[in-house]
Amino acid sequence: MRISVPISCLLSVLFSVIALSGTAQSVLPYARKVLDTLSAPGMHGRGYVADGHLKAARYIAGEYQRIGLKSFGNGYFQEFSISVNTFPEEVSLRLGEKALQAGQDFLVMPCSRSLSGRYPVMHLSAEAIQDPQQLLSSLQEARGKVLLIDKTLFATSSKEEKQRLEEVLAFLRSFKNNPSVASLVLTDDKLSWHVSQQTCERPQLVIAKASAPASFQTLELKIESKLIRNLNTQNVAGLLPGKKPGSGVLVFSAHYDHLGRLGKGAYFPGANDNASGIAMLLSLARHYALPANRPDQDLLFLAFGAEEVGLLGSLHYVNNPLVPLQDIRFLINLDITGTGDEGIMVVNGKIFTEEFAQLQALNGEKGFFKQVSSRGEACNSDHCPFYEQGVPSFFIYTLGGIQAYHDIYDRSETLPLTKFEELHRLLTAFTKTLGR
Repeated sequence: MRISVPISCLLSVLFSVIALSGTAQSVLPYARKVLDTLSAPGMHGRGYVADGHLKAARYIAGEYQRIGLKSFGNGYFQEFSISVNTFPEEVSLRLGEKALQAGQDFLVMPCSRSLSGRYPVMHLSAEAIQDPQQLLSSLQEARGKVLLIDKTLFATSSKEEKQRLEEVLAFLRSFKNNPSVASLVLTDDKLSWHVSQQTCERPQLVIAKASAPASFQTLELKIESKLIRNLNTQNVAGLLPGKKPGSGVLVFSAHYDHLGRLGKGAYFPGANDNASGIAMLLSLARHYALPANRPDQDLLFLAFGAEEVGLLGSLHYVNNPLVPLQDIRFLINLDITGTGDEGIMVVNGKIFTEEFAQLQALNGEKGFFKQVSSRGEACNSDHCPFYEQGVPSFFIYTLGGIQAYHDIYDRSETLPLTKFEELHRLLTAFTKTLGR
């Protein structure tokens, strides 16, 4: 049976579909595309091997252009320079006859220098770690050897003894007259990597104890590191003008960089940290670029580089603002937005209590999250340099779900984006309250 439908109804449906494109109904497919792209092997962990950071920044700039954000003069890049220690070539380890896999079985401390050879292993006793005199005596015996420290033996130790262990590990890395060639640390802790701006005096490796053989007297090691000084990197900035010029600026920010590569065999995808935040940043830009969603205020979208190196991108912006800091009415920084099973955490929620109450009220009304929790100030992401300069700001991250973080398992295919759409809807609702 054929049903006749008035043309006005068809047009109404068509216009509704068009209006909804770029909003919550299509947020997830686009976010997944961004996540897959930024976490792919070809981005090299968005670090400083094989221009991973630059490839990611170019991708984000391309999305800005497609969305229709305005640049600041010569493109979307705000360039600055950093120093960073990298591992572009071989990183390998064999304990006795067993070969271990970088990233999976062991990590090289990010400040480590190059080292290659086969060395005897000497166990550093718990007594030597606690007694400075025994430590110095043991170091003399360790000339030309690799020191082995079993951190698992300190599992039931006192807080003071554990603190002493960490001090000794730092000492072994930095002591110029240390006659040992390197140190190995056996641990039951999760293997988590970082980035260093400099090199240390001696290489140090962290090994999952479950991956190590029961006993070994020698090891074969190859670390090829490269300290890059004055490396050019960049923030990626785009502006969406509001309907009422002079109404102030709202800022959404997220860092795009991650840890990069550890040798040729291991890379760190950084799906949740922080490809997910960039996916949210770009999804919000798409949403607000629609005329129906354009706010009165200007919207500034900042994708920061070098966050993992020490918040260097956001520090550079604060010292060289493209939009005056005093014009920013509020900044929302997004870092780790791929889960949400247990709700969200709002850093600075205990500082900006009125805005946090609005966020909680919106969540209570719509039921997006199990909880919206708050904490005080914390200099743990790119909101911090802005907050320290008096810019009202939140840092929002999701809670619960997978625990992959700063490791090779933070992959797009296992990141569920559990509450991604709900966070998108909460943020767009919250932005409306900031414009009142």
